[in-house]
Amino acid sequence: MKNFISLLTFFLLFSISQDILSSKRVVIENVTVIDAKNPVRKDMTVIVDGDEIVSIKKSNLGEAAIFDKDIIVDGRDKFLIPGLWDAHVHLTFIPELDYETAYSLFLMNGITSIRDTGAILNKLKPAIAFAKKNPLITPRLFYSGPLLDGTPSVYKGTESGYPEISVEINKDTDLMALVDSLLEQEVSFLKTYEMLPEDIFINLLKISEEKDLKVTGHIPLGIDLFKAVDNGLDGMQHIRNLELACTKDPTEGLSKRLLLLENSESIPGSALRSQIHQAQRYSSIEDFDEDRCTKVIEHLAVNNVFQTPTLTINTVGSKRFFADEEWQKTYELLPNEVKNKWLKDSESMAQLPLNSSYQTYQDWSMKIVGLFNKQGVKILAGTDTPIGFLTPGFSLHKELELLVESGLTPLQALRAATITPAEFFNLEDKMGTVEVGKVADLVILNSNPLSDIKHTQDIHKVIIKGHIQ
Repeated sequence: MKNFISLLTFFLLFSISQDILSSKRVVIENVTVIDAKNPVRKDMTVIVDGDEIVSIKKSNLGEAAIFDKDIIVDGRDKFLIPGLWDAHVHLTFIPELDYETAYSLFLMNGITSIRDTGAILNKLKPAIAFAKKNPLITPRLFYSGPLLDGTPSVYKGTESGYPEISVEINKDTDLMALVDSLLEQEVSFLKTYEMLPEDIFINLLKISEEKDLKVTGHIPLGIDLFKAVDNGLDGMQHIRNLELACTKDPTEGLSKRLLLLENSESIPGSALRSQIHQAQRYSSIEDFDEDRCTKVIEHLAVNNVFQTPTLTINTVGSKRFFADEEWQKTYELLPNEVKNKWLKDSESMAQLPLNSSYQTYQDWSMKIVGLFNKQGVKILAGTDTPIGFLTPGFSLHKELELLVESGLTPLQALRAATITPAEFFNLEDKMGTVEVGKVADLVILNSNPLSDIKHTQDIHKVIIKGHIQ
């Protein structure tokens, strides 16, 4: 089964008809090649033919055969890196922000692959179809389909700010049929959510393992983190609910959550989740037990549980990117309805007093990411765009800055946006580095990203599937 799913993923994402690829090779001369696996390679000539890197050689050797039809790119004083990923996006979260705009903004920013982590498939299908029909102007799209949540679900579309991006699962749900249905719709992985009961969550993990589907998500509020990991959870988002496991007495906290989850007052899922977070998040951070948290993080590392911290969303209340005039300029690239709303809401929120809890959560989040890095936990760069005024594409570069601020080197931050997302899908032999045989998703930078991670924003050209944007 494992090999079958890997082959299916390969076919869906990399089997692009040659007649829609550029018939001209792209030759990048005299460029410095940087990826997170190989040593820095200076003065290289890199040739891509269709959706494949076919040659990487020293420019001064004169061995590369150049043809009349080749497109020549002068890479002198420039830096070539693999195409970037945003490993946490929601294409349908704001309907007014159409997928074509989002796709163009991702590519503009050198993001050649995205992982949609929650959408009702009927709503996502137009974006999927467009990407299949127009591969040269869209990033590679990996998607989970809906959040798989318990009862009452958080994102059921009935409360303001919580659009319908989930399905509600209970004891009567045929989990095998549900997973098979998602597979038929070509999902790349599954996303679980916070209200799932322990038994259903564990059954989903078991079925997913049988189907060789990776599962990422939020640790459900009703389960111990160690039990979730030991039953096969592959990834976590936002560091969500990790604080509950790093407190001095996690067992007591879990007992209290289970009582709240009985939901005797039948309040909506979004409100119930917020009530639990408010009751336990900051008290857990205050009662932080470093020794216990070290054991938790070591367990995540040993079990290869990928982490997508989304520091951009975790710090939005404290960093307040939305209040920055330079950031607000990115809104000009959005549809008018979204741009006008974001400008108005950004100005209003910027006037609100800074809540100290925002800074507390920022400091805790960045501390944890630093600990992840020290313990060798695999980190993916993802942002939760377009939530929190995070403009698609631009937010990924902000995430890279925050990863470096939390303790990663620029090279480690690049790894989080290139190799590690490919590893999550077992595709590191096809993408994530600049090597012969890898896909032709590349970004040419004007400045060295290893000297300053902000240089990933200084883009000269983007190449997607061998096609120059």
